[in-house]
Amino acid sequence: MSAAEQNQPDQVASSTAVPSGTYAVDVQESEVRFRAKAFGLIWVRGTMPIAEGTIRITDGRLSGVGEIAADAVNTRVAPRDWHLRTSHYLGTSKHPRIRVAADDVELSSKGADSVVTVKGTPGTVPVEVREIETTGDRLRIEVAADLDRSPYPMLPPLAGVSRIVHVEVTVRATLASPAS
Repeated sequence: MSAAEQNQPDQVASSTAVPSGTYAVDVQESEVRFRAKAFGLIWVRGTMPIAEGTIRITDGRLSGVGEIAADAVNTRVAPRDWHLRTSHYLGTSKHPRIRVAADDVELSSKGADSVVTVKGTPGTVPVEVREIETTGDRLRIEVAADLDRSPYPMLPPLAGVSRIVHVEVTVRATLASPAS
């Protein structure tokens, strides 16, 4: 990386300019990965599928909304997954989805705020935009966040799961309607 590139902290790697329009999220190819410390000792890792989403690109700015299938949380340990789905954590019997929204994000920015709603409680989560790439009518976005779960109605960290959950998201989408 050249000195000039290192002095541009607000720029995100992008292979081409992102065409304006509305993109439909490909739920088969998009995923949320997370990790959190259990009892401060071991990393618990898991995934949640993205259930649906739409991204709008207009004049180099992004707005989007999507839902994550909290009721399909998978850590590869069935009793743990069951516990994460209970009212102690995600409460998926009443709230099977986690809603995520971002509004008017500059595509060249490395960071953005998103609103993440868990169990009906919204919270602002700063997101690091790692990469935005387009190939033809396909869009791929890589983001990461350290989600502080303390604003959400869950058991406190004393119950075993750390307060901070490290999240990485891969969103793949296809241009559904180009801007006119």
